[in-house]
Amino acid sequence: MFDQKIINDLKTAIKTLGFGETKIQLSIPETIEFGDYSTNIALQLSKQEGKKTYHSPHEIASDIVEKLNHPEYLERVETAGPGFINFYIKDSYLIKNLEGIKSRKVSPHAQKRMLVEYAHPNTHKAFHIGHLRNIILGESLARLLEDYGHDIFRANYQGDIGLHVAKAIWGIKKLGVPEESLGVKEKAEFLGRAYATGAQAYEAEEEAKQEIVEINKALYRKDPEIIEIWKTTRQWSLDYFDLIYKRLGSKFDRLFFESETESLGKEIVQKHLGRVFEEDQGAIIFPGKKYGLHNRVFITSAGNPTYEAKDMGLGFIEIDTFPFDLAIHVVASEQAGYFQVIFKALELIDPKFTGKEVHLSYGMVNLISGKMSSRTGQVITAEGLIESVKSKVAEVMKESRLDAPDEVVEKVAIGAIKFSMLKYSPSSDIAFDIEQSVSLQGDSGPYLQYTYARTRSVLRNVRGLKIEDSTLRMEDREIDLDPEERAVLRLLEYFPLIVEKSAIELSPTALTEYLLELSRAFNVFYQNCPILKSDKAVLRVQLTKVVGDTIEKGLYLLGIEAPERM
Repeated sequence: MFDQKIINDLKTAIKTLGFGETKIQLSIPETIEFGDYSTNIALQLSKQEGKKTYHSPHEIASDIVEKLNHPEYLERVETAGPGFINFYIKDSYLIKNLEGIKSRKVSPHAQKRMLVEYAHPNTHKAFHIGHLRNIILGESLARLLEDYGHDIFRANYQGDIGLHVAKAIWGIKKLGVPEESLGVKEKAEFLGRAYATGAQAYEAEEEAKQEIVEINKALYRKDPEIIEIWKTTRQWSLDYFDLIYKRLGSKFDRLFFESETESLGKEIVQKHLGRVFEEDQGAIIFPGKKYGLHNRVFITSAGNPTYEAKDMGLGFIEIDTFPFDLAIHVVASEQAGYFQVIFKALELIDPKFTGKEVHLSYGMVNLISGKMSSRTGQVITAEGLIESVKSKVAEVMKESRLDAPDEVVEKVAIGAIKFSMLKYSPSSDIAFDIEQSVSLQGDSGPYLQYTYARTRSVLRNVRGLKIEDSTLRMEDREIDLDPEERAVLRLLEYFPLIVEKSAIELSPTALTEYLLELSRAFNVFYQNCPILKSDKAVLRVQLTKVVGDTIEKGLYLLGIEAPERM
């Protein structure tokens, strides 16, 4: 990778010209016309004084190019516009670079212990497509940050106590407890119906509402009869969640629950009453308006801890479990104001939390047909969506005469859903379109998986070439590259930078865009450049192998499996 070489050479040139230290940033030009890398460092330096007086950034750029003294790995260096510098890498060096792409180490940076908290399904409720986006985004971020060298702890905080559970238990009593012989999925479906029954009754019937309130009180005081139902049905939810996690390829280092945080949270709030919290009409609140935020109730007038109080307990339990440098909470954007209050309260209680809590917000997700609601039972479950996409994938693969055993169809369906949710900025709302998600031609996960499978098909067909398992080696000679070959080589150069960018920005979007661009470039190369029947067969096979390896690694970082055959 040549970005660091260019930066180091620029530092030497800048120092020679008498400028002070400046952070040098390289950008990737959209087309080869503007080089393989570009920098606006001359514009930045125009605000400094060097050994001589300059009248324009363009003059600085020209002197920098002169001091670079034409490094061996560069074909040429040019100035452009008001002071940009464009760098063109020699084809021979791009070829030599192939072997080192996957093994490149990340740029030096401060490695941290990071807790990534995501998934967050509530027990006794449906696991819907909003939870899917949460877990898909959280898992990809965990993998990106891990690849970037951070020590990652995967956490999952689940609501297993409170009014929603009381509504479900009321519904269970109304519908009747089902037989234990039911399977995991059937039990989960029953809990979804029970919650919807209780939620609707809570809003429509005053008598039912009071009964549910009493059940909620019984939960908090640990009434033996209610707790027995709670324990049994809670486990039904957790068993079902495990099936979803396994299907999505996610696992957690620790599950945290509201039921374990509520007592500690209440104690912490009461302990800091008068210093951090205040009494207000019998309740205990956080006076957020003092800090430009908003006031929130932490303990109700009935003495019950709210979500806010529970999060105080969670903060201390998490940092005791995994002493983190940074905790990233992947939660919907509608909770932005909530987390501002939570983080401020934690900082005031204990300064060790200062600057260590981050809310990574993401937008809502619905099918293009409209919104959903677990309260009314009109909810698109995660499993329901997966099965719908899986059915569509099987149909598309059959029409395309592709190899479609159930295992492959499952991988492609999960990949279709994940890519469709990761290709958008986390902050964007999504209207999920099943047809687009499974397209083998469009901006989709299956398109990337199909491209990967194509590279593996080429490698299986290799005959008569001496190919090592680990690398494919080119003899030392100059090779004239076709435009299609160079376009792919140029993109491969950028892979580590894109992964680094995605990790730093806490967004997989740049990686999804890159993988699409690389796949398009490879498929153009595949169509226009014969691979095995060519005097450049070794190079083209090597290029194909590295493209496949890169797509496979990129898909892994998105949480997507890459089938060998399609």
